[in-house]
Amino acid sequence: MPSLIAWLDASSEDQRRMREIVNLFSERDSRDELGVGQVRDVLSDTLFPGTSTLLTRARYMILIPWAFTAAVKHGVGVDEIARRVDKNERNLIGTLKRETDGEGLLGKTAGVALKNLPSSTYWAALRQYEILSDPSQNQADAIATSIHSAPADDDESHSTGPWSPTLPPVPANFPHDTEGGFDLSRTEAEWLRDRMLKGSEGTLLAHLLDHRPQADSDAPWQEPATLDAPESAARELVHARMFSLAFHGTSLLYNLLLAETYEAAGNDRVTGRAEAYRERVSRWQNDRDAASSSLSTWDRKDFWALIDAKNPRINPRSRAFINSWLEAVTGPESLVIADDEDLRSLIRQREHQHKGPQARLYNSRLLQTWQGASGASALTFRWRQVRGILADLHDGLERADA
Repeated sequence: MPSLIAWLDASSEDQRRMREIVNLFSERDSRDELGVGQVRDVLSDTLFPGTSTLLTRARYMILIPWAFTAAVKHGVGVDEIARRVDKNERNLIGTLKRETDGEGLLGKTAGVALKNLPSSTYWAALRQYEILSDPSQNQADAIATSIHSAPADDDESHSTGPWSPTLPPVPANFPHDTEGGFDLSRTEAEWLRDRMLKGSEGTLLAHLLDHRPQADSDAPWQEPATLDAPESAARELVHARMFSLAFHGTSLLYNLLLAETYEAAGNDRVTGRAEAYRERVSRWQNDRDAASSSLSTWDRKDFWALIDAKNPRINPRSRAFINSWLEAVTGPESLVIADDEDLRSLIRQREHQHKGPQARLYNSRLLQTWQGASGASALTFRWRQVRGILADLHDGLERADA
């Protein structure tokens, strides 16, 4: 029987989080195979509040409020407004497909049949940046609130309703014309930057709203624009960098064990992975050795204080696993990670503890379906998505159309 993920009577935020989990599992190099996702998410939210792996283009944070405000009409009830909002979002897919090259378009393939509309994907960001006047509102609340601000029949304007009163005006022929596609005008970009600054004060995201990242930086700590970040943001970035460096070793060792077990079982659909992962573990160990001074002086007490302040409900087994690994790899002494039996045993036990009968190292049927990579990339805390949103924003800020 095929697996099924469904939600019943879930909030828009619950749905977004579920979709983000599904998205992570659909990207085989982003999977949380060893159960450190809670800590990863705390660091991501700390550096870049309001973001998720689902975000694509910055202008959605204006297009979505427009889809709601354009649906409001005097005397129209909640159900009809909800239907109009849905229709606006679906019509918007075709408009953006016509007006843009399709990069970052939600519904590029599915079209109007798209199940999860942009509003549900972006709702947490709209709340975080107070693009919604009342950030506690869900989508149903926003529709209900809009009724009380519906314009009279002879008024051609659209009230902003539950949205920020400074929301840029809706284009006359929206959603059949967005007047720019995904390109923010300078006025729109300035407005969005102000909203995002309000919802990210003191964070690395706030710093980068005024400092354009490079297009090819692979991680936030490799980005020159972060070098002069404020002290608190810089401290949080150090924690993220050290955690990413230390835990990349777990994902590589896990994949090495998978490759060895896969080949030993006689599977041959993917080949040469054991040798490749042994080489990658070796390269990671060289990086670890080069950073041994930073790792050994890393203030892990402060790291856990940050994590616990944001999420005091970290799974105790995840915490124990993380601490066991960090104790082993952050010291100054040299290690041969690939052949360390204690660390191999730690990884095996953790996968079994975290995934139970679905653990690939113990489930021959699932092992056969391995495609050669399971969470093998280093953590970068949504940097690719954040970098894209910031690129859109800075493109708009640099335009001459004030």
